[in-house]
Amino acid sequence: MTTRPHPGALLAAGGVLVLVAVVSVLAADAAGGGALALADAGAVARHGGPVASLIADLAAAVLLGGAVVAGWLLREDEDRVRAMALVAIAGGVTTLARGVSLLFSYAVATGQPVGSARFGSDLLVFVSTDLGVWLITAVVLAAIATTAAATGSSVGLARTVAVLAGMLAFSAAMTGHAAGDSSHEVATSTMLVHLLAVGVWLGGLGTLQLLPERSRDDARVVRGYSHLALVCWIALALSGVWALAVRMNGPGDLLTSAYVQIGLAKAALLIALGVLGALQRRELATAGTVWARGSVAAYRRLALLELVLMALAVSLAAAMSSSPPPAEQSTPPSGPAGLLTGYVLPPAPELPALLAQWRPAPFHLALCAVVLLVWWRAAAPARPRRATVRLLLGLGALLVLTQGPFEVYATVASSAHLLQHVLLAALAGVLIGSALTVPERWRALTGRSQLLLLLPAAAPLLLVGAAYAVSPVLHLALDSHPAHLALQLLSLLAGVLPVLAVRASTRPLLLAAVPLALTAAGGAALLGTDVLLAASWFGATGRTWWADALADQRRGGAAVLGVALLTAIAAVVTLLLRRSRIRRAASAPSAGARGAARGR
Repeated sequence: MTTRPHPGALLAAGGVLVLVAVVSVLAADAAGGGALALADAGAVARHGGPVASLIADLAAAVLLGGAVVAGWLLREDEDRVRAMALVAIAGGVTTLARGVSLLFSYAVATGQPVGSARFGSDLLVFVSTDLGVWLITAVVLAAIATTAAATGSSVGLARTVAVLAGMLAFSAAMTGHAAGDSSHEVATSTMLVHLLAVGVWLGGLGTLQLLPERSRDDARVVRGYSHLALVCWIALALSGVWALAVRMNGPGDLLTSAYVQIGLAKAALLIALGVLGALQRRELATAGTVWARGSVAAYRRLALLELVLMALAVSLAAAMSSSPPPAEQSTPPSGPAGLLTGYVLPPAPELPALLAQWRPAPFHLALCAVVLLVWWRAAAPARPRRATVRLLLGLGALLVLTQGPFEVYATVASSAHLLQHVLLAALAGVLIGSALTVPERWRALTGRSQLLLLLPAAAPLLLVGAAYAVSPVLHLALDSHPAHLALQLLSLLAGVLPVLAVRASTRPLLLAAVPLALTAAGGAALLGTDVLLAASWFGATGRTWWADALADQRRGGAAVLGVALLTAIAAVVTLLLRRSRIRRAASAPSAGARGAARGR
């Protein structure tokens, strides 16, 4: 049985690629609406930009989806070798296409046609802007992922490449049009979810179709991919609607804006893809571990049609990413807080006002959804009900802390910022960590080797403390959306990892004392210092309530100290109860044996 692609299939694939490239160029012309910057950039940049974006997006999808398939779905080493070879090729194409796209973006941003006398004269200035930095970052990450994919085909390496491809998607999301200032965070987060979902769905399906028949048609592999595809379809639908909404001025754009109408065409393709996915899952439901010949043929036809429709959808997305959205760049709200944060200064933190302050964050919603889907996946091991309850409580706390009043006030008051991040660790992180399974390698540590558990117990918390201690880093976390998300995730890990380390240790009380002591020390330092954290930010928000920034910071220090104390009490009680249960369980068999001996 040969696995070499049929020449007719290669010609068909080339024809589809040319078709979607033409669609991308035509759609970009329609969405651009004669924008002056696009016209000044010349025909090469105007038509080449969408094509370069299309190739980069398609190749990046194969890079991510192929790595996910190789790292989590494929069982045979031979199949993983083939998949990782495809991933390496896709990574190389992504790197080149991202580099070309950077040059076209430079041409559009500066109005200099490609090949003109001045083209490239101020390229260094462009790459030092936010857009240029993220474009360069995407090229570098693509090159690193390509190099990693070309060095081997192990499961661990495939998963590492998948993480790098996810970071590449994050960089690409940061280069997209982000509507008005107040919608920037929502726009970039929804784009990230969009790119990840497209990559896993499109790239995974494309990789499966290039594998030998025995693997491509393995019902168990396809069934695992089908679950991923369903998740991606839901993520695409929700993030796509949300992303389009923040790029619109109003419902009237549905009739007047070519950009929005292209988005509606994408939505129609998504509906068609959902129908195809439902048909595929029906075939899977009727198949066992071995497919009937008719089921295999039906699955292949549906998969190929699905790939074509997804390629068309990506071409429309590339056109939209190369064109300005209809939403006008709004001026920041008046006042110092508006200039700093892009949002209106919230009212004084009284109970009625607090309950009304909510700011939805797509990234955290998607993160919680992914955790739940992994937790409740079909192949998941049986877990205690109490663990599920703790996980749900932890994710609920995470959403409240990152979507509600804490998130709104954390951007303007240091006390709210401190309390939000300490609760991400001490509440959300602890609950989630108590539900997760302790890694076997951690449990296997004995004697002095258990000192290694101090690393996960203390390192994340030390990094969070360092971020607060170095004002430029804290200022970056307040001003930059990626750094803001990174600090929140680091704070969450500062709760998850210590709990796992404590559960793996034979001396849990001593190990738990380390992060608690660090937290208490941080709170005490904030109470005693006269140095204002990120003074150019928290001291310049123009608050009429809690106007004394240093007093507010000390209020935050007291809150941190209080949370550390309450967490310490809860930890001691929990560990003592755990020790008591272990002793009772150990004494029960011996008591039963003594009773049996007396009976004899």
